[in-house]
Amino acid sequence: MHRPRFLKSSHWSPGGVWTAIARWTGLLCLHLLLDLGFAANSAATTWYPVAAASQGQQQQFVDIDSIELLGSGQVRVGSYYIDRRTERPQRTDYLTEYDCLRRRFRDVAFDGPVGSDRWQPVDPDPLNSAAMDYVCAIAKPGPGPIAEDD
Repeated sequence: MHRPRFLKSSHWSPGGVWTAIARWTGLLCLHLLLDLGFAANSAATTWYPVAAASQGQQQQFVDIDSIELLGSGQVRVGSYYIDRRTERPQRTDYLTEYDCLRRRFRDVAFDGPVGSDRWQPVDPDPLNSAAMDYVCAIAKPGPGPIAEDD
């Protein structure tokens, strides 16, 4: 059997090459597992259904782990909305700020056809209103100074 040139060196033997490959593979796997574990923990989510309408065809979920108290009676939360009223269900993800004292909301980020970054009253929207009531009850924001409209 003909050995490749790099294996003819006295420093490299077939067993030594496989040992080195196994070590590097093990280190690479360990590195990937640690990275995946860190990413999974930093992106932890606990989705909770807060409201449904149209006989369950529309649903609103909030991520309890993402609730953040901003001050001045405001909270921020990640959520998503599912609309199953059409043949193909549609999901829209949001990052929303709620002004619990003034009962209004604004979508800071969203990935669907519906959303607004301007403050809007929450009461005309029963699903969003339920999400705000749930989040504000968990966060229990105090009155604090009320900020002017943005």
